[in-house]
Amino acid sequence: MAPVASTTPIPTAAALPGHIGNLTVKENDTLKQLWSRLFELFKQKGTEWKPIQVEAAPVKKGWFGKKEVPVEKNDVFIGVTTDPQWATLPLEKALPLIPGADLHATFWNMVATDNPDAVCLRFLRARKWDLDLAYNMLANTLRWRVTMRLDEIVALGENGLRDELNRLKPELGDNFVTQLNSGKAYLGGPDKDGRGICFINVSLHNKDNQPLEIIKLLTMYIMETSRVVVHQPVEAACIVFNMDGFTLKNMDFDFVKFLVTCFEAYYPETLGSCLIHKAPWVFSTIWNLITPLLDPVVATKIHFTKDCDELTNYVSKDSLPGNITGEVGKKTKDEAVVVSPVAPGTLTKPTSAAFQAYQASITEYQANTLEWVKTKSAEGSNDTAYRRELARQYRIARINAEVDIRGPTSYQAKGLVTLDKENRLLLDYGSDNWVPLDITESV
Repeated sequence: MAPVASTTPIPTAAALPGHIGNLTVKENDTLKQLWSRLFELFKQKGTEWKPIQVEAAPVKKGWFGKKEVPVEKNDVFIGVTTDPQWATLPLEKALPLIPGADLHATFWNMVATDNPDAVCLRFLRARKWDLDLAYNMLANTLRWRVTMRLDEIVALGENGLRDELNRLKPELGDNFVTQLNSGKAYLGGPDKDGRGICFINVSLHNKDNQPLEIIKLLTMYIMETSRVVVHQPVEAACIVFNMDGFTLKNMDFDFVKFLVTCFEAYYPETLGSCLIHKAPWVFSTIWNLITPLLDPVVATKIHFTKDCDELTNYVSKDSLPGNITGEVGKKTKDEAVVVSPVAPGTLTKPTSAAFQAYQASITEYQANTLEWVKTKSAEGSNDTAYRRELARQYRIARINAEVDIRGPTSYQAKGLVTLDKENRLLLDYGSDNWVPLDITESV
């Protein structure tokens, strides 16, 4: 008999300062001001730009059939449907060019199933409550998402993205799926703070086995997919770099720079801890090159562990895979469960009743927020319950529409995150002593 899903949140301490449910009057007002700026941004017309029709890579016939003509452009998917100026110009010049409707759409896709206030607060905390800096950081993230086509990556899912990449350049999509299924990255958890974990087996990565675009797409796909497990108050994730067997051929400096930039610039406050496990002595030289890239706040979240005992200070042994603990045959649920390839997603805009209800929930949330930002926060007043109820209604609507918005993923097929018959969102890491958790209303 399958275990009954628990509705009890993972035990955590009281809300941290600057988080949902623990804001000062000044912080609450700053949050309101950030929302006000976003609403103005979403109104802008922008400059009309019609994307160039992206065709498949040309081919020419040779002695032995068809031969691919090399594509001059480095990227064939990223950035090809937006005006190049959106990415290359300074933010203050690029931002007015982007239609507010595009920024609005990608903002809500960034929020996904999370608490909208919590998303805004992450940018404010990352910029130490400086409103201008936080707004610029958030706006820059939105333009990055539009350029990098994050919403389309999510909508296509792993096999929709495979098909689209293959259309643009033969075998490129197959390469993406190969890397996704290579064993170099697995999802699991929880760590000792209740966070989901991405285990990265560095020895299985070789920079020459795929173009940089594929590594970027893989990184963004995993980050966007794993955001589904976010449930308040668990906002961040844990990354474990398993360095066992690492050699210099596994080092990919371009990937490291991209990952660091993602966490520092585009996914602020979402890295809970980064554990570098069993790094060999040769890595010390490389680490000296990486260190200058790190924001001081991010650097404090990085810890080195030399053996399993040290690693269990951060992650219980129950949550660790056998290639780390030495237990033969022990695997994360992501590793252990084998599923047939999932169906490809589509870029066709959903028209289902659930999607329409989700759009209506955004409209209602914004209407309430527009009224809320006009009020002045007062000492002793507490609108947390009111805001959380709005967020709960929004979250449920988004969860109900997930199957229409998000392309199918193997993580769903494996049962890490599933919707039951009552549309309850269940989180199941499958680790020892873990009971599936109902996170539907965790806002």
